[in-house]
Amino acid sequence: MENQVASLKNKGIAAEFLCSTQTSQSKQRIHEDLDSGSPSLKLLYVTPELVSTSGFMSKLTKLHDRGLLGLVAIDEAHCISTWGHDFRPSYRKLSSLRRKFPDIPLLALTATAVPKVQKDVISSLCLQNPVILRASFNRPNIFYEVRYKDLLNDVYSDIANLLKSSGNVCSIIYCLERATCDDLSTHLSQKGISSAAYHAGLNSKVRSAVLDDWLSSRTQVVVATVAFGY
Repeated sequence: MENQVASLKNKGIAAEFLCSTQTSQSKQRIHEDLDSGSPSLKLLYVTPELVSTSGFMSKLTKLHDRGLLGLVAIDEAHCISTWGHDFRPSYRKLSSLRRKFPDIPLLALTATAVPKVQKDVISSLCLQNPVILRASFNRPNIFYEVRYKDLLNDVYSDIANLLKSSGNVCSIIYCLERATCDDLSTHLSQKGISSAAYHAGLNSKVRSAVLDDWLSSRTQVVVATVAFGY
C-alpha cells in the first residue's frame, strides 16, 4: 500500500493508506480529513481487517450517507474464495459491503482466479450480473524458469550466483516459512549480497525499515513470505 500511495501522490492524486505501520498522528490526520465537511482524499487504501471493524464501517456509512462514497475496490479478491478462510479470514467478511451499500459500485480484482474461484467471488460478494473482464496470465516481459532443488549441489550458492549474474537490481524472493526467510537472508548476506527478511514475525518498525531500504535500493534483496504482498 505504501509504495502504491507514493506513486499516486507523485501523479497528483490525493491518496492515503491506513495500516498498523503508521503513526497515531498520521492516522488521526486521515480520520480528521474523512470527518471534515469536504474531504481532500480521493482514494484510501485499507486492509480487510480494518474494514471488518465496527468503527471503520461506521465511518464508511457516514461517508455514504453524505454522498461521498463513490466506489469500493477489493484487491486480491481470490482470497475471498481459495485460502482467505485460513490466512486472512477478514476477506470473507467483505460481503457485508454489498449488503451495507447496495447502490455503490463494487470492483473485485485478482490475477489468480480460475473459473471456480471467479464464481465463488461473485457469489460471496453478492454481485448481480457483473461485468467480467479477463486477460491472459502470461506477461511477455516476465521470464519463467524452473530449477529443481534436489538437482542442485548448493541451493544457497545457486541463488546467490543467479542474483549476482542479474546485476545490481532489486529482487524479491518468496519463501513459505518465516524461518526460511531468515535463514536465506543470512546466507545471502554472508555471500556479499545486501538482503533482509520480511514477514509477519517482525514488528511494524522493522518491516517499514526493510521496505524503505528496498525501495531506496539500499537493500538489494528482500526475502519474504506472502505477507510482503499485502
